[in-house]
Amino acid sequence: MKVFIDSDIFIRDLRYPKDQRFRENSAFLEQVYKGKLKGFTSIYNVLEVCGILSFNLSEERLLELYAGFRDKYNLQILFPKRNGESVCFLISELFLLIGKKLSFGDALIASMVEQNHKALDGFISWNAEHFKDKLSVEAITPPEIL
Repeated sequence: MKVFIDSDIFIRDLRYPKDQRFRENSAFLEQVYKGKLKGFTSIYNVLEVCGILSFNLSEERLLELYAGFRDKYNLQILFPKRNGESVCFLISELFLLIGKKLSFGDALIASMVEQNHKALDGFISWNAEHFKDKLSVEAITPPEIL
């Protein structure tokens, strides 16, 4: 199964080891790391994770996280389909998603899911309910896929 992984999964793994869902979260990420699930995320998610963790990590550790993110989780990082020249977005595309009651950040992530929906079987997030009926793929939580 090919799944797009939302930022909250990585944040829980990297920042909240005492969280009540940490064990389920880790079990899910282990399935991705071992290749039992094919994992995808976007450059926007990676940058969001780095931004959140920037308050707790040195610049050196932050760069290590960024550079090693793909290998740490054994996943593919998707970039916007705009000739690969820059990390950009179409305002009209995002506004359609914002119109479905998504925040800017969620709309940015949803736009990446939509651009790649033919290659994906699901969207995994602890906040799956925010994305229900707003994506071309099913939005589910880690326990629902395990």
